[in-house]
Amino acid sequence: MRRFLLALVVLLFFGLLTMAAGLVWLTQPVVPALAPSVGPVNKQPASVEVAIKPGTSARAIGLVLKDHGVEVTPEGFARTARLLGLHDQLQAGVYGFPQGSSIWQVLTILSRGQELQESVTLLEGWTFSQILTALHSHPQIKKTLTGDAQAVSRALAQEMNLPFRSVEGWIFPDTYLFRRGQTDHDLLTRAIRLQKEMLAEAWAKRSARSALTSPEQALVLASIIEKETQAVEDRARVSAVLQNRLRIGMRLQSDPTTIYGLGSAFDGNLRRKDLSHPSPYNTYQHKGLPPGPIASPGRLALVAALQPAETSALYFVARGNGRSYFSHDLKQHNWAVNYFQRGIGQPPPAERSL
Repeated sequence: MRRFLLALVVLLFFGLLTMAAGLVWLTQPVVPALAPSVGPVNKQPASVEVAIKPGTSARAIGLVLKDHGVEVTPEGFARTARLLGLHDQLQAGVYGFPQGSSIWQVLTILSRGQELQESVTLLEGWTFSQILTALHSHPQIKKTLTGDAQAVSRALAQEMNLPFRSVEGWIFPDTYLFRRGQTDHDLLTRAIRLQKEMLAEAWAKRSARSALTSPEQALVLASIIEKETQAVEDRARVSAVLQNRLRIGMRLQSDPTTIYGLGSAFDGNLRRKDLSHPSPYNTYQHKGLPPGPIASPGRLALVAALQPAETSALYFVARGNGRSYFSHDLKQHNWAVNYFQRGIGQPPPAERSL
């Protein structure tokens, strides 16, 4: 009996020792540190990038990893994957394995399909043409949308059942993460769905002060606000000025809408003759909102459109420091224009709060 117990203890000891050795091996680094890149900046690569094709077996994945410098054998990798029950869960894709990763971490990344992420940033105030150019300039985005921006815009608007004949304004500006090889179409439809959600959320929280009668009007006005000012502090007041004008039937006289209507004819300078340009976006000539958005507004512009400040101001002009000066009558506005835009005369009086 004593011999049996002794043998059992020895077996348990060696079993635990084997398990401990296995755990240590599973957590040992197999992804080596790579040599720094050569150039003006001695940059250390962050990870080993490996592409796994669909249908690749665990052993073949081990071979691909070995060919990329990962310290595994095809047989050992496949055996470990099988022992852990992960051999049939390894997914295809492009992966980045951080330096110092263990075989356990490598298998976890592969079994969860945690592919290498790329990113693209679409800025507030960009037009659809600028957005499409940014997507098509990204080397990791697959280009499937052909034709000019207007044709692509019309097709997408119809596909996504938008109320306008264009997707202008319906692309939510943000930084988007995506897997390599994702299409421009997938990213755009994703951004459109997100803008719809943002617009619905802002509309649900609209203020009683808003003069807007539909979410579509809110999107149009938000796009104008986005182009009129980058100052977060001024957006609600700009919104109020534009809506005060809408209430009394006064033309918006917005430079950004008029510039949008000029299209490629705009050379960077808005001239007096441009204010007579026959465009439905020329708010110097036409009352009310233009027929559609002029750019992609972000969340803050959407909120400002539906939560205008409490003020009776009807005018604003850029101060030259990123902020705006607000006036309640034309005389004070002209005074502010002369001072801030032309450098003529004395500073205008302090702004009224309401």
